[in-house]
Amino acid sequence: MGDIARAEGGLLVTVRRSKGDPHGAGQTIAIARGRSPETDPVEALDAWLRTRPRGAGPVFTQVRTNGAVSSHPINAASVVRIVKTRAHAIGFTGEMITAHSLRAGHATAAAMAGVPLDRIAAQTRHRDLAMLVNSYIRPAASMQVTSSRYLGL
Repeated sequence: MGDIARAEGGLLVTVRRSKGDPHGAGQTIAIARGRSPETDPVEALDAWLRTRPRGAGPVFTQVRTNGAVSSHPINAASVVRIVKTRAHAIGFTGEMITAHSLRAGHATAAAMAGVPLDRIAAQTRHRDLAMLVNSYIRPAASMQVTSSRYLGL
């Protein structure tokens, strides 16, 4: 679990290797505490760590159909299944919901909240701002982030 460190105000998560970092240079991402216990990612992680098997190993491990938590890491298919299950539980029915939706949803919500694009890109680890704007920030956010809102027309 050396990939997650506690910091004042949240967590520092190190991603050792990713599609955008095939040589494994690694990147550290800050995750701030939430404003309420129900949405606090630090609290959610702490609750999970109280559930998963103790000791070294992957942070996110499999939960068997009988509810038993194993020490085996989850895989990409598990992440997709978890995201779809949770989305359906709160009323989303679209098949377009994927694990990728989490990244795009973060980018869209951040843009709608007025977070500057360079800060969103740093969080989502996008090097190409055009890709971030055109592919990740959903059209629903377009009215919130358009510069024409500030022209006084």
